[in-house]
Amino acid sequence: MQTDWQRMQTAVVTLFAVLVLNLSSGDAVSPVQGTHSIGVRSIRPVSILDRTSCRLNGKPSRYAVETSQRLERLRQEMRNYYISAYIVSSGDEHQSEYIANHDKRREYISGFSGSAGDAVITLEKAALWTDSRYYIQADNQLDCNWLLMKNGVVGVPSIREWITAELGRGNNVSADPKIISYTDWISWNSSFASSGITLKLITDNLVDKIWGENQGREPYSDAEIIVHDMAYAGVSWQDKLTTVRSVMSEQDADVLVVTALDEIAWALNLRGEDVPYTPVFRSYLIIGHSYATLYLPKYKITKPIKDHLNIHDIDSAKTVKVKLYDEFWNDLSSMPKTVKKILLPSPMSYAKGVSYYVYHLLPAKKVSFTPSPLLTMKDIKNDIEAEGMRNAHIRDAIPVCQILRKLEEGIDNEVWDELRVATTVDELRKKQVLNRGPSFSTIAAFGPNAALPHYVPTQDTNLKINASSVFMLDSGGQYLDGTTDVTRTIHLGVPTDFQIKIYTALLKGCIDLVTARFPEGQTLSKLEVLIREPLYYEGLDYGHGSTHGIGAFLGVHEAFNTTYHKNFFGSQEPGYYESNNFGMRLENIVTVVSANLTYQGKEFFTFEPVTLVPYERKLINISDLTPHQLQWLNDYHQKIRELVGEEMNRQDLGEDRLWLLDKTEPLSPSSS
Repeated sequence: MQTDWQRMQTAVVTLFAVLVLNLSSGDAVSPVQGTHSIGVRSIRPVSILDRTSCRLNGKPSRYAVETSQRLERLRQEMRNYYISAYIVSSGDEHQSEYIANHDKRREYISGFSGSAGDAVITLEKAALWTDSRYYIQADNQLDCNWLLMKNGVVGVPSIREWITAELGRGNNVSADPKIISYTDWISWNSSFASSGITLKLITDNLVDKIWGENQGREPYSDAEIIVHDMAYAGVSWQDKLTTVRSVMSEQDADVLVVTALDEIAWALNLRGEDVPYTPVFRSYLIIGHSYATLYLPKYKITKPIKDHLNIHDIDSAKTVKVKLYDEFWNDLSSMPKTVKKILLPSPMSYAKGVSYYVYHLLPAKKVSFTPSPLLTMKDIKNDIEAEGMRNAHIRDAIPVCQILRKLEEGIDNEVWDELRVATTVDELRKKQVLNRGPSFSTIAAFGPNAALPHYVPTQDTNLKINASSVFMLDSGGQYLDGTTDVTRTIHLGVPTDFQIKIYTALLKGCIDLVTARFPEGQTLSKLEVLIREPLYYEGLDYGHGSTHGIGAFLGVHEAFNTTYHKNFFGSQEPGYYESNNFGMRLENIVTVVSANLTYQGKEFFTFEPVTLVPYERKLINISDLTPHQLQWLNDYHQKIRELVGEEMNRQDLGEDRLWLLDKTEPLSPSSS
């Protein structure tokens, strides 16, 4: 007996009227057109098909992209390869957080342009998984060919669960092995195999086969790679490779394969413009004890890069050979037989490790997975990088203060909305010396939108800002001497007692963690309770992490091994989110410095904030702060007065400085 789910699918396929959805449980099998058959099983009754734009009359939103022809062409390729389901992820061949427009295959096939999401196409259906940031955007951008799977909603199946429910035994599923990480591929393979489904290795990307420049595909960036000056890098690439090779020797390894773009850029003191928000370039790097090879697109191989890498030096250990980007795969598969141990980077926080195809081309018995030595090396900034990070944050505080001042002074007589704030703060940053653009998409969120932790405003979701609720701004910049990321929450009217309670709890958590003292090598997991405890006391919590690493003119979200060492730079960011009401987050970038304490010869450390933006006075319940917390807050604001105020004077920003002085006046219990 057919369920309403299956009746709806039949109606769509045959172009009859869309039925009103009323999902129920049950099992059934229906035939699939073409050369394959798929066992269609109904999944748990959930509201995944409750597409606002499609449930009435089958009409998509006016913002939707028509994908019927794209899907049919892709399905023809799937039939050619005997594939019943194809997974299109949001990544690139380097498992990057941000990807070039050329690599936005999931966006092309689905029409959904959000930064996070994965698509699965079967021979009859198409489904997109995304998180709460993008529910509205996805509903508007997807046409009626697509099911919307809302990650985080109870009952919504995972990609593996849905494919397993859709495909019968003996069917094939595939994805691009150069894009899917090794760990994901191995996990999928095991799960599918247990259901009699084969994860088939196909080296061709099927979306690439139907997507060309005549379909509007952008080419890769042709911007030149630049040398990152020693005035900012601090350590030569030769010294960095020497350190890497010493780590390889300790692990008795012959070769290290590097695919992460930020690691390659950092190792060789090079930067590029191939990826949004992160100054990296498409490349691969293989490091041996007596050689290193960098793989680049032909048009990126310029004389300055050759000179920088000493390609003419007769000592192969003091040079980096440059070869064409696509030659990497041949060199990987033809690794010399004399190589006995090959190191591949393992996943770690924001680092996904290598793609499955990298592993596939190497002899499995010679491969060893390990945290990339380059990742752990760049986590500990050298003194030049540390100084640059501090200087970048001093300058970066100015545009943040300027936009907050503009909001406060203009809210009664100007129209400010989320998109205007995001655009304005980006423009203000460009005026700062050494700025090279934003470090991520600015999160400007008012009222209920602030309840979405990673919300980014769009034309569909853009809210006007007024005095009725809180406004949260999470933004950052790229500078030649550093990368920034700061979040502040303000209220342009009269906050509620509950909002004051929450903000004060977040601030107390920030202070308690930043003032902690700990031995070198202490872990994030042992310290994180300090930043959450004031919320715990109220019976509250938040669902995201409290800390990420940050690069030095590199990735704003930098992987780290969750242990703290001197000159580590990273975020401290507690939050609170009340659905459809409001959200708050406070975020400082901090660094690890000596606490001038030792115990049994072991040095102790503490944190020092490098973000220098005032907190919102009207949201602080001063009487709820301990004397220690209040003293820290006043000292912090005094530091802002001195460092940022001096920089404002230097830039002749007198009115901004007056605003800053007002916001950093010392607080006392009588100020409440």
